[in-house]
Amino acid sequence: MSPRAFGRRCREPWGHFALRALLVLTLLLVTGGYLCDRFRIGIDDQQARCLGSTRWYLIDTYDQRPTRGQLVAFAATDGMAPYFRPGQTVIKRVVGMPGDRVSVDAERTTINGSARPNSDPALAGTLQRPSAVFFRQGLVVPDDQFWVMGDTRDSFDARYWGLLS
Repeated sequence: MSPRAFGRRCREPWGHFALRALLVLTLLLVTGGYLCDRFRIGIDDQQARCLGSTRWYLIDTYDQRPTRGQLVAFAATDGMAPYFRPGQTVIKRVVGMPGDRVSVDAERTTINGSARPNSDPALAGTLQRPSAVFFRQGLVVPDDQFWVMGDTRDSFDARYWGLLS
């Protein structure tokens, strides 16, 4: 009588099991490596968030072509102090594309003549600078640069540090 006749299963030879396990492990490592290289998780730990109630972001590092309204992640530069340290990941919304005309005054920021909500330079006092320092009239966004902003009035964004390259 064979072992299967009593409901017992024949054991697979060790070599077959090891080969299958190696293939599965290799597939997991390759897939995991790709996903870890392509995606990052961003966490907004600020008390007053500038992008609404969202706290967690999945950042696709392969997506290099921003579109209007899209959230973009980028590394902060020296000019973004005191809110961001150099190299810190910052997430903002693209509101101005190459060729767009941007104006900032005491009451609002306009993109191609359309006013952005909650867009007056509210942080000028916090930055201890007169708001007129941040005014811009008819700035045309150059190729390969973008105007990025948060969704709230107190977002530290392009109104204060300029265009994003």
